[in-house]
Amino acid sequence: MKKVFLLLVLLCGVDGYSQEVFDVIAKETCECLQAKKDKQPNLSADDFKTEVGVCMIKSYSDHMSEFKGVDKVDFGDSEGMTKLGEKVAIKMMQFCPNVILELGKSAQNAEKEVEKEDAFVEGVVVDILSEQFVTLQMKDQKGRSYNLLLLDYFDTASLLTNNEIKKKDKVKVSYSEIELFDSKAKEFRYYKIITKIERQ
Repeated sequence: MKKVFLLLVLLCGVDGYSQEVFDVIAKETCECLQAKKDKQPNLSADDFKTEVGVCMIKSYSDHMSEFKGVDKVDFGDSEGMTKLGEKVAIKMMQFCPNVILELGKSAQNAEKEVEKEDAFVEGVVVDILSEQFVTLQMKDQKGRSYNLLLLDYFDTASLLTNNEIKKKDKVKVSYSEIELFDSKAKEFRYYKIITKIERQ
């Protein structure tokens, strides 16, 4: 949503994009998109973003002769087309703000989809050490040993803090890795930090 708010700020503070031709292209792009959504109400986010570009370019092509000097852009100029798109998008906030908000929402959802999920290990609890930090020692199904630290709060942390997890319990533990300084070894090491724990 940061991009959406940036557009809102630009809309309030920029007066250099007031040429009537940008208003016309923005309005035509909005009308074009609305017509496409009426025909295809279940348009996917990716297809919708594609249609935004198609509608914008079509309108620009129809009015290209009205552009003068630096505002006139060749289709092969990717940087110029990007700037043109930004100018039109700002104007579109006046005619169809829901479109810009929808684009921002789809971009945010796309970012969430590509976020890396925490790794996890399934196995048996070997020991639970309560020192400066709680360390869960366990072995997976292949006999590989793991040491996992409890540093942050998460929904099922009480299974460890309330001693509900015992030795030989079967568990599934999700974790992330962070680099911390090992004062004994005098070097930075990667540690597995528990983000979720489940009984099995």
